[in-house]
Amino acid sequence: MKILVVSQYFYPESFRVNSFCLELKRRGHDVTVLTGYPQYPYGKIYDGYGFKIPHKKEWNGIHIVRVKTQPRKSGVIGHVRNCTSYVSSAKKWVKKCNEKFDAIYVFEVSPVTVGLPAVAYKKKFSTPMFFNVQDLWPENVEVILGIKNPIVIGVINSIVKKIYKYSDKILCSSDGFIENIKGRGVPEDKLVFWPQFCEDPNVSSLERPKRLTDDNFNIVFAGHIGQAQGLDMLVETAYNLRDENVHWFIVGDGRYSQALKEKVSDLGLDEKIIFTGWLSEEDANAYVHFADCAYLSFVPNKVFNMTIPAKLQTYLACGVPVLAAAGGESAAIIKEAECGTAVNPDVDSVVVAVKYLMSLTKEELDKMRENSRSYFEQHFTKEKLVDEFEKLLEDI
Repeated sequence: MKILVVSQYFYPESFRVNSFCLELKRRGHDVTVLTGYPQYPYGKIYDGYGFKIPHKKEWNGIHIVRVKTQPRKSGVIGHVRNCTSYVSSAKKWVKKCNEKFDAIYVFEVSPVTVGLPAVAYKKKFSTPMFFNVQDLWPENVEVILGIKNPIVIGVINSIVKKIYKYSDKILCSSDGFIENIKGRGVPEDKLVFWPQFCEDPNVSSLERPKRLTDDNFNIVFAGHIGQAQGLDMLVETAYNLRDENVHWFIVGDGRYSQALKEKVSDLGLDEKIIFTGWLSEEDANAYVHFADCAYLSFVPNKVFNMTIPAKLQTYLACGVPVLAAAGGESAAIIKEAECGTAVNPDVDSVVVAVKYLMSLTKEELDKMRENSRSYFEQHFTKEKLVDEFEKLLEDI
């Protein structure tokens, strides 16, 4: 089939839509991606890219259409300009486009406005549209950004309503998302549970990072460093455990990393908490796989309780015990998989959880590793979930 993928983010940015498109191409589909210029997570366009700089229009056989999108930079105005410029430019492309596709797939991480160019294409050609919800709107704006203005929320609600109306199938990354969207009056037969998959890291080929020593209990957080991840709690936990042989590794980067590093230095924890910065996917997976446990947390709120974070699939795929300072769907998966422990998102609870994991025998931790990997293979492999997507394509 000819598939139009609509995503504000794409290679060389690091999102799972890249792997999804590669797999569709490998299976014989003709894939075109309508995207912006790479600028995530720093909010400035990558070196070698620019509106007047020639760029490659193909990547591993995938066609790439880049439309002018203002860099995100910082602040609310920067965010608004970023998403509105992508929508405007992508709609102009749709208006001129005469190429017909068999299906549209929308990769929706924030902002939700990414769905509007897809709606324009659907209205023009009556093409089946699959909208993959990974962030709930307007809930993300209300709960995470704290924006309560009824006019703003009303505008967002109208956008969401329009996108859901024109979607043939809404692919939901958690059961909580299904219940939330159903509560908006969306017909149940439109809603499909379709969680994020994880590329198999082939753990047998990974090499143990030299920083992970047997003298310490090594805990790794891997992923984006933002305020929503609640990593202040990790730092405060490390401070409470400063006299224990515990080392924390923060693998990744993001807008909140500098503030977090300053807090670590202020508390004298530079030797206890190590920031690696962005690493290749293989190197990041090595830190996760060879850790004694992997850590995830959220700032407590109802939206995150409904979310299955992508890093959880990565942790499971790497076969590592998981410590989650979170409730909701993340906690439910860890309990069902018997692959670690989930506790309330507060420092005292996390301290107790770390001490509990440190008290386990190697055999007990190895059993959690086996359970993690087994749960991944049953639920979150790329092969399984792309099979399910192809079945949806055939049904439509």
